[in-house]
Amino acid sequence: MKGPFERLKYDLRRLWECPVCKRRERAPGSVTFRHCLCRMQEQGGQPVVMKLIVDGVERLAPRVALQHEPLAEEGSERDVQGSAEILPPDPGPSQPPG
Repeated sequence: MKGPFERLKYDLRRLWECPVCKRRERAPGSVTFRHCLCRMQEQGGQPVVMKLIVDGVERLAPRVALQHEPLAEEGSERDVQGSAEILPPDPGPSQPPG
């Protein structure tokens, strides 16, 4: 099962075309054959088997392209390893002897 936005992003249907009348029709991916009724109006007409044109996932939404910023050069980074200052521990509040 696709997520809530995946079903809107992709078209999972198959595209069929009649070789006689060139009519195109979309059907779910579970359909494995289609008949066109364009010749049924003739006397003794038989249904025409449609040809599969497109079978596969078709993306409906435009592709998202992310633009990344170039990495900073090594010389521009600041060396912070030796710049740390060490302070003596805080003695805390002094209490009178008691």
